[in-house]
Amino acid sequence: MTRSCPAGTPNGPFAALAEHLVCLRRAARLTQRALAEAASISRGTVQRAESGAAAPSPAVLDAYLRACRASAPDKTRARLLRNRGRTALRGRLRSLDAPKPALIHTEDDLGAALAAVYERAGAPSLRELSRLVPHRPPLPPTTAWRIVHRMGLPASLEQLVTFLTACGVRPAEQRLYAEAYSLFTAVRGVRVTPTPPPRLTHYTDKISPRFRNLLDFLPALDVEAALTIGLTHAVAQHLRRNGAALPAGVDAISFSSRLLFDDESLIPSSEIFQRRYPPELAAPARIPALRTTRPLVDSIQASPSWTEHLAR
Repeated sequence: MTRSCPAGTPNGPFAALAEHLVCLRRAARLTQRALAEAASISRGTVQRAESGAAAPSPAVLDAYLRACRASAPDKTRARLLRNRGRTALRGRLRSLDAPKPALIHTEDDLGAALAAVYERAGAPSLRELSRLVPHRPPLPPTTAWRIVHRMGLPASLEQLVTFLTACGVRPAEQRLYAEAYSLFTAVRGVRVTPTPPPRLTHYTDKISPRFRNLLDFLPALDVEAALTIGLTHAVAQHLRRNGAALPAGVDAISFSSRLLFDDESLIPSSEIFQRRYPPELAAPARIPALRTTRPLVDSIQASPSWTEHLAR
């Protein structure tokens, strides 16, 4: 340990740390300039660390301690003084009113205790928590934020241990936190996965298997033409029953469909078709081609009012 040095730093949260760093530098017989060169930091950074006005970053503090060839106890004390200064500067520890680990009885008590652990550790950066314990499973920054702000508990026992280890809690002391956490999660039970909403019926589900198999053998253009003609007749009948005017394009499509269905060389009637080509014997070569033209399909798609009439 270093010998005591007269306090020459101003009063403040980091006064004790500044005094400790000055003692370490003098024990190493280094000037501020020499220490800055050995630690690969600027002399201004050394002066700020020894002034007590603010806490040096963890990286700067480690470089300072290495340059001074500080012993393990001196390093531990320096980090402890930095954490105490950060805790005093933030001023949140008293308002948490956190119980001791052995007196945790509710989830709120555990949340306050974990937030207090974070404050006593000097409130390190949330992204640094996982880097402080690289051998542990990572702790997402969003989860860490919820813990330190008492918005939630760790998602698993592994995350709890990672959080406590990063905050400097010894394994023997982690047992009480882990027991309380396990008790609360057991009482809470397993979260029930909500039942997904029923899947909307797709239009193909409304087609009987017999016609669905038939459509699989037809070219896409023929399927589109058949649907165009069928929808044309369905919409026209619906509008006639309601006394509404027919949209543009009905006459052209109806005329084309009459030519198409009246010609036996193009497609037979439904009864003849089912008798000649039953579904169980249907084959691609036995399905007669539905000869149509692209203008027949385009005529219905060119009328934007079709879908509006069909939705009525």
